[in-house]
Amino acid sequence: MLTTYKTLEDSLQEVSWDPLAKGVWIKLVNPTSNEIQQISATVQIPEHFFRFAVDEDDSPRIILGKKCILAIISVPVSHGADRYETSPLSIILTPELTITISEDLIQVLPDSNDVSRFLFDTTKRTQLFFQILYHADTVFLKYIRHIRQRTDAIEFRLRKSTNNREVFQLLDLEKGLTYFTAALRGNVIVAETILRMRSDPQMRYLLEMHEEDEDVLESVIIENKRALKLAQTYSYIMSSMMDAFSSVINNNLNQIMKFLASVTILLAIPTMISSFWSMTLKVPWQGTEKGFLIVLLLALITSSTMGIILRKKGMF
Repeated sequence: MLTTYKTLEDSLQEVSWDPLAKGVWIKLVNPTSNEIQQISATVQIPEHFFRFAVDEDDSPRIILGKKCILAIISVPVSHGADRYETSPLSIILTPELTITISEDLIQVLPDSNDVSRFLFDTTKRTQLFFQILYHADTVFLKYIRHIRQRTDAIEFRLRKSTNNREVFQLLDLEKGLTYFTAALRGNVIVAETILRMRSDPQMRYLLEMHEEDEDVLESVIIENKRALKLAQTYSYIMSSMMDAFSSVINNNLNQIMKFLASVTILLAIPTMISSFWSMTLKVPWQGTEKGFLIVLLLALITSSTMGIILRKKGMF
C-alpha cells in the first residue's frame, strides 16, 4: 500500500501520488513488487535497498547509497494485552523525498500535531526523520509503562495463585522486554551513527540540518537511552520475579496440601472410632442409644483434641 503525505498549511495531509513531487513523505506498507519498481525507477533508488527494507530479520543499521541513506530501526508492536514484539521500520532519505517502508501497519508519527511537541514538515527531511525516531522512542516508553502496570496487576494475583496462568503472562511480558532491549540497543547505534554523520561534509546534501534539528536529535538520543535503561531495569526485575513467584506458587500448593492432609486426619478419627463399634463382635453398649451417644461424644472429643494439636503445629 502506497500513501503520500505533504505538509500543507502547517498540517500533515494526504495527497495523491505525483512522481515529480518533491518535499513529500511516501509511506509504503507491505509494498508489492510493482510499487517497489515504480518508486525505485522514479526516485532512482536501487531495488536492493527495498529488499533490505522489507527483511523482517534485519537488525537496526544504516546503509549508505550514492544518492540516498537507508536507516533501519525497530519499533514496538502490541499483539494483545501481554504480547509485545518489535517490527523493522525502514526510512530512506533522498535529497527530495522521505520514504518509510514497513511490513505491518505501523503508526510512524502521532495522530495529530496537538499531541506532539513538534510540527511535522515534510520539506525538512532530516527533521522528519528525527521525529520518526523520537516517536518510536515514545511508543517504547508507553509500552514499557503498560508492561509495568500489567506486572503489578499479575503480581497481586500471583500472591494467592496455585496455577501457572499468571506465570505464563509474566513470561510473555518478559519476552516483550527482551525484544525491546535488543531493539533499543540497535536504535541507539543508529542515532549515534547519525550524530557522527552530521559533521561529514559529504553527507550534508542528504542530512540537511536546520537549527531546530539539533534539539530534536538530542531529544531522540535522550529518550532512546531512557527507554533502554527502563527496559533493562524492568527486564531484570521481572526475571527475579519469575524465580520468586515460582517458589510462591509451590509454597501455596504445599499449604493447600497440608490443609487437606489435616482435614483427612480429622475425618479419619471419627471413622476409625465408629468402625470399632460397627464390628460383628460383641462390643460395650451394643444396640443401645447410650452407646451411640458415647461413641459420638468420644469421636468429637478425640477429633477436637487432634484439631487443637494440629492448629498449634501450624497445620491450619
